[in-house]
This record gives sequence, structure tokens and C-alpha cells, in this order.
Amino acid sequence: MLETDLLVLKRLGPFSALGDADLETIAQKGRFRTLARGDLLFKRSSHDPDSHWLLTGRLNLVNDAFENRSFTESDSQNYGPVDDFNPHKVSAVCEQECLIFSLPKSAQETIETFLESAAKTAEVAPDDGQWMERLLRTPLFEFIPPTHIQALFKRFESTSAAKGDVIVKQGDPGDYFYVIKSGTVAVEIKSDAGMQQVAILSAGQCFGQDALISDLPRNATVTATHACQFARISEADFEDLLLAPVIGVVKREEFDALSKAEEAPVKLIDIRVDGESTSTEDSTISIPFLELRNHLTDLSRSNVYVVQGPSAQKISLLGAYLLNEHGFTAYVLAPDT
Repeated sequence: MLETDLLVLKRLGPFSALGDADLETIAQKGRFRTLARGDLLFKRSSHDPDSHWLLTGRLNLVNDAFENRSFTESDSQNYGPVDDFNPHKVSAVCEQECLIFSLPKSAQETIETFLESAAKTAEVAPDDGQWMERLLRTPLFEFIPPTHIQALFKRFESTSAAKGDVIVKQGDPGDYFYVIKSGTVAVEIKSDAGMQQVAILSAGQCFGQDALISDLPRNATVTATHACQFARISEADFEDLLLAPVIGVVKREEFDALSKAEEAPVKLIDIRVDGESTSTEDSTISIPFLELRNHLTDLSRSNVYVVQGPSAQKISLLGAYLLNEHGFTAYVLAPDT
């Protein structure tokens, strides 16, 4: 086990909420593996005693209809372990060399014990500096002027939740953007198969921005798995302090000037679905919005991206926000006038 492996593991929930000693204890109960391109991580319908986290690389997930989708490092940060069902619903094959952390499901009770202990400590004396420091380290805050950051922390209001409380519910309208000060939450999505947990978030991580940006209903339910404390801001403050400085709008005729200013080539990403997309430019990258997260590893941070989305919705804003949140430089294409 390398120290660099632990650093990568600590970026993922629920490991990010653990102290260094607890993290090392958990790491020793699991195993780190480097798999080559083409290697099979697990097979559909197989029973698996372990959960698997993708630390680096990219997996191809194949379902029973032989449909393929990619699973990337960013998916690990957002959704947690890969296809954590028993038996597995998909097969997972390495599209490139992958670093995997596998942990017996039986050992995950130890994580819960550590998190319970950390949550009780946080209830007594929450460390404001810790969650603020982690929030400020996210790529998104590189775009926000210091004056906006100061105003942001002044406008945050504190709220709390007991274990089992629902903070946001799938289908409800968006009202607040949340940052976790202490505790952990589970993110679940309702599907035909029932509620599916897709992520565990901890101190310094945030949720609720998708509905505020897109004006669409909440796309997931978030429930406190331990006693939690949050900082939250209203939709109006979110748009004023976080959305406005992060997402710029450019016209097509401004691409050359933008390229010179950023000292990087400009690429257009069309995130409309196939029926809506009408672009014929060779330089355009077509990625439907719902697949954008899965293709982040295909994009180069040496480019500047301009996002084109449906004219009737704010999905293009959400696409640009997602790119900036993951360390890219992205703008929104101004509508034709």
C-alpha cells in the first residue's frame, strides 16, 4: 500500500470523513490492485463479497442488453463503489489501466463505527475550518473572486438534521445549495427497481446545485446517515455569488479572442440530444448532457470548452458548471439573436 494510494482514496466518500489513523485501518482491511486494459473486474450476475472503488482509470459497464456505459474517476467521487449490488447487474471491464480499491462488505461496518464516532465528536465541537478548507480546495473556487468568497461565507445560514432526516427529496423544486459541515448523507435516486444509493457525501462536500442551475426538480433524495450540520444559501444568493462568477457567456464571433485570452484552443461541446443537435462543425464535440459525466476523462484540460445546450432550458449552464467543478475551463454559448 502506497501513501499516494491513501491520498487518492481519501478523496472519495465515505473515506473522506475518516481521520488518518482510521483511514489506514480501513485500507489494511482491503486491497489496492492495478488492473490492465481489458481485465475483468467482475462479471454480471456474479455474487461478490467485496465492494470496489475506482481510484484511477476508466471502466466499461455492460448490462444484460449488452449496452455499454463508462464509469470514471469522477463517478467514484459522485456515486461511490462500482455497481455495488449482489449479484452484480453489469460486467465491469477496464477500458484503460485502472487502480481499484476492494473492501469486503463485512468490513464496512467498521467504517460506520468510525463515522459514528466522528459524528458524535462533531456534534460537540464542529470544526468550521475543516469543511471550509475542503470546500475552498475544490476546482470550482478557482473561478470565484475573493470578495465573492467572503460574501458567500457571510450569507451561509446554519441548519442541522438528525440521523434519518430527509434534507432534499427527488421531484421537489430546488430552494437551497448545501455544504456539509459535519456528518454524512446518502444520495439516492428512485428508479423502476426502487431507491438506489449512488453516493455518500461528507464534510466539505456539497449538494443541491443541479436543481438551482437547471430550474428542474431535484434529481435525487438526500438523507442524513448520521447527525449533520450544514451551511446553506438560497437560490438567489447561489446565482449571485456562485453561478455568475463561474459561468461566462460567449458568442461564436468571440471564440478567437477567447482563445487568445485563455492561451488555449476553444472547443464547442454540444450537449443536446441527437434529435436536437444540428451542428455540422467538424470541431464540435457532441456529448448528450446525461452522458457528460461519463466522458470527463475524454476531455483535455488544455482546451477551453464552450457548451451549447437546449435553447428552452438552462441545461447548458449546468453542463458548464459541471465542467468547471471538475477543473476544466468552460463557458456557455450565447443564444443566436
